Amino acid sequence: MSTNLLHRVEAQLIRQEWAERVVSPAYDALQPQQRFDLMEKDPYVFLHVTRSFGDDQSEKTADEVSASNAEALSRLLEAGVYEKARPPSLYLYQLRSEGHQQTGIIGDVPLSVVREERIIPHERIRPSRSLHLADHLEKIRIQSSPVSLGYEDDIQVSEIISAIQKNQPPLLDFQREDMIEQRVWPVPEKDADALVDIMGNKHAYIVDGHHRVSAASEMWKRNGESEAFGKLFAVFFPLSELKISAFHRRATDMAGYTLDGLFKEITARDFTITPFQGGEDPKPKVSGEFSMYAGGQWTAIEPSRIHPSEIDSGLLQRKILGPIFNIDEAGSDNRLQYLPGAAGLNHLVDQTDLHGGVAFALHPVPMVQLLSVADRRMTFPPKSTYFQPKARSGIFLVQR
Repeated sequence: MSTNLLHRVEAQLIRQEWAERVVSPAYDALQPQQRFDLMEKDPYVFLHVTRSFGDDQSEKTADEVSASNAEALSRLLEAGVYEKARPPSLYLYQLRSEGHQQTGIIGDVPLSVVREERIIPHERIRPSRSLHLADHLEKIRIQSSPVSLGYEDDIQVSEIISAIQKNQPPLLDFQREDMIEQRVWPVPEKDADALVDIMGNKHAYIVDGHHRVSAASEMWKRNGESEAFGKLFAVFFPLSELKISAFHRRATDMAGYTLDGLFKEITARDFTITPFQGGEDPKPKVSGEFSMYAGGQWTAIEPSRIHPSEIDSGLLQRKILGPIFNIDEAGSDNRLQYLPGAAGLNHLVDQTDLHGGVAFALHPVPMVQLLSVADRRMTFPPKSTYFQPKARSGIFLVQR
């Protein structure tokens, strides 16, 4: 008999009067300087709890960053930012932005379901990143960033969600300067029973949080697979409500090539290179096309042939980043930076002009291709997809 996919979660919720101030914008949608500025401005923004090793301008060690995370969490708790823990419950979590809306079910997922392969990944992970996250979780002992999971649309689930939103006001309703409207509703006991039952035997796709799933599984193993560490904090969104953006890349150097030399290397690997004309939008228009920014100019890169099953990030890694730049997808030498499409191509230009290297803009992965790959239990390179808007950190605190 399989394990139920969805369980109630025991969580502390942020108080309404603190929500706008504390709940951070999406971590990876901000430039490092923007994150630093937000943290300098406000000691209560949740970025202080979630900031990562290697992304700290003071160059602290991993242990020092974890200690700083724990200190920031203590500061929030001592200030009374969060309510007392509520009894195990389900919640609805809605994000609205620029005419787009998605509503998910917040709860716990047993890690045994991950082992049963009913939580399906579509991207490979960077092992070093996963281990750093596991160390962070083990020291701080809370999960605050729900892993986003996508499930196939279900009319019964949709009707329950609609009725809850219609019949009761949200517990939380706020937005920050990023203009993402966020709302949270408690799910009544009767509806929670129904949702747990309906979702029980389903499977779900990891939308955002592959490294967090891996880190939670690692922490579970380290602690003898004890029940205390055996659950994953998650939010379930219907697939039809999800919106995929691209995940762009920036190599931090030119791999010793001049710009002309780089063009020759890329052309020799069966790509056509065409400079963009002044005022022409360099954004890739279809899958299979890349745009490259280096030396102050954009060029279009198009493969002479591509297999229908190959995705853009895989092709870029296999034929350009690997053989020309000697960059592996595991990021072992930290020479590859991932930049979400939500930040726009100007962000790519700014980072490349400021720090050098070469930027590659990609087209978003089509949802049908993502599901096809995932259903065959195949995976893309790390950071191939960026779903927006992203579930935020700091609304819930779940003790582990």
